[in-house]
Amino acid sequence: MVYWGANPKYLMKDLGKIIGFKETMIEGKTFRNTFPRLKEFIDNGQPVVAGALDMYYLRYYTGIYGKLHVPIHYVLVVGYDDEEKIVYVHDCSFKTAQSIPYDEFEKSLNVNVPGMSKRNTIRAFTLPQVIPSEFEVAKKGFSYKAERFLNPPVKLFGIPAMGKLAVEILEWENIKCFEHMVTYATTPPLLPKTFENSHGMRFWQADVLHTLGEKYKVSSWVEASTLFKRSGENIMKLCAAALRQDKKEASNFITEIADIEEKAYRLLTL
Repeated sequence: MVYWGANPKYLMKDLGKIIGFKETMIEGKTFRNTFPRLKEFIDNGQPVVAGALDMYYLRYYTGIYGKLHVPIHYVLVVGYDDEEKIVYVHDCSFKTAQSIPYDEFEKSLNVNVPGMSKRNTIRAFTLPQVIPSEFEVAKKGFSYKAERFLNPPVKLFGIPAMGKLAVEILEWENIKCFEHMVTYATTPPLLPKTFENSHGMRFWQADVLHTLGEKYKVSSWVEASTLFKRSGENIMKLCAAALRQDKKEASNFITEIADIEEKAYRLLTL
């Protein structure tokens, strides 16, 4: 009902409408069939999003590599080397390109995540001849997201879903339900021991709004950024309450988060 992060399955469709690119997706095939197509896209100057990947095989994540299966990660593939047998990727957690050996890339891509990604899924993009400006993309994107949250096509999404969740969580009995909610508020999606990364990506959202609001002199974006920062802080408190199975406190936090974010999203429609 309430997903605190961003599912690329839907995110890319939304971005296509906002930016105007076309997406070519290959999924569910064997790696032997998919990998040559990936190389073709790279050779044609089309970077490729690969995933979901299992982070167990990503050696540059030293705390996870070879220790924990986390099959819910995505990277931008920007090159390959057949002699060294490695692919080069940009990962949002690192400032520079990272390398993955072919054999580990194959293993990492061989995951099926119901509702998100089939095995060996890649996405290549064809950009429009005229790419809209950063301001145009931001204005259209913020407004589009706000409309989706404020007036979702069904009440199981967005702000209405938060209100529904605040009521239903009072009846939860299974600890796995609480743990599942906390996991998907956390980056990367793992059950946390501390909660500094359990803000549902709201701190990132606040930073983007503040940076672009200051850059383009849009005061409503700056004001919304402050609200999303507060929302993120409350999501962290919600996660702590959820793992204690404090239903009343968790319900109160969800209600407060919904109220804060409704105000923030209304600012983004101005």
